[in-house]
Amino acid sequence: MALSPWCRRLALGGLLLLIGLLLVESGGGLAALLALPLLLPLPGLWRGRAYTAAWASMLLAFYVALFLSEGYAEPARQLRHFGLASLSALVFVSLLLFVRLGARERQALTAASASRTAGSDADAR
Repeated sequence: MALSPWCRRLALGGLLLLIGLLLVESGGGLAALLALPLLLPLPGLWRGRAYTAAWASMLLAFYVALFLSEGYAEPARQLRHFGLASLSALVFVSLLLFVRLGARERQALTAASASRTAGSDADAR
């Protein structure tokens, strides 16, 4: 059973939720500008490209650090910022798992097809 598509779906859903929460929280302010870079990886993630997931995970690491620092800086809004940091961390981990599990699944498929090809070559002799 392939787990990488599930990780990709979780990453896409979490990323869309994070963008939506940033837009709702901002009310048209500065947080709306924070949502713009998160729109960049959406087309590549939608297509299931591992390269996009790899660099998007680096982008999400920035958001985790940003929300954690905001949570410590503003005690009145600490719960909201720590919640956004947790969501960002979830998307970060799901992107990493998508890349890692996808590479293992492709490697296993390649090995299986190579062993089938080698077996059919031996049968032909």
